[in-house]
Amino acid sequence: MPDTIHVLVIDDDFHVGGLHRDIVAARPGYTALEPVRGVRAARAAMRDFRPDLVLCDVYLPDGDGIAFVAEIDVDAVMISAASDGATVRRAFRAGALDYLIKPFEPARLNERLDAYRRFRNLVAEDRQLDQDAIERAQRVLHGRDGGVASTSRSTTEKLIIEMLQDGESSSSVIAGRAGLSRATAQRHLAALATRGEVEVTLRYGSTGRPEHQYSVRR
Repeated sequence: MPDTIHVLVIDDDFHVGGLHRDIVAARPGYTALEPVRGVRAARAAMRDFRPDLVLCDVYLPDGDGIAFVAEIDVDAVMISAASDGATVRRAFRAGALDYLIKPFEPARLNERLDAYRRFRNLVAEDRQLDQDAIERAQRVLHGRDGGVASTSRSTTEKLIIEMLQDGESSSSVIAGRAGLSRATAQRHLAALATRGEVEVTLRYGSTGRPEHQYSVRR
């Protein structure tokens, strides 16, 4: 798993910025920096703390949040009450990975943060990617799932089933490809096995230690 992801919240409303900071701080693997309220303070925070992800409002007291996102070389999600198509399209053209309309339930931001963490694992800077890996990362980031899947499956389970289409695999290999911890991958694989959707076999490696291998039940 990657190092802790540092997040900077930029919002002109001090109270709202604090709420979003607290949501980030509660997620495993994330550290929330102190929120800032404007472009000038955001530039200083970028220089001093070098965040990995920015959650940025559109309308700021001393500038335009979208223009700020366009000028920084950091992943960003726009969070704003502005919901018109022109603003949303401009945000994506500026490089925003996502756009959340305020107000929203905390669960929605939690989902985005979890997806972003998995996305970062899948497109790690030291990893060579093929087209399938890039498309998988896009699906993870935006919550889309390819292939035919049961509606009773969770998003993570659908992703695991998709990966097992390539053949038998271990929980550690699946965890690495999906951007999950091994414990999380094992938990979802166990649930799929309990429901009879995947088959489990025991294989012995070169060290003589057994390891479970998983495959889709045909």
